[in-house]
Amino acid sequence: MAPRITLDVSRDDLTSGLQLSIQQYDENDLGHGYRLKGPKFSGASEVLLTCELKQRDADEIRAYLDAAFPVTVEGAR
Repeated sequence: MAPRITLDVSRDDLTSGLQLSIQQYDENDLGHGYRLKGPKFSGASEVLLTCELKQRDADEIRAYLDAAFPVTVEGAR
């Protein structure tokens, strides 16, 4: 089973700041993520919006990333 990937918008309860992150979950719904923007996660955040990415989403996002950050022949960025 492929990992489940989501984009999340959360609100930090300590600062009221918004956080944008990408999360990866395994088949047991255990996961980890990467904060893209906003205050560091303090453990007191509320998820306001989540979007589970599908293959079409990944293909579209990859096209944008490849245009801005193309992979070289050697595979390095």
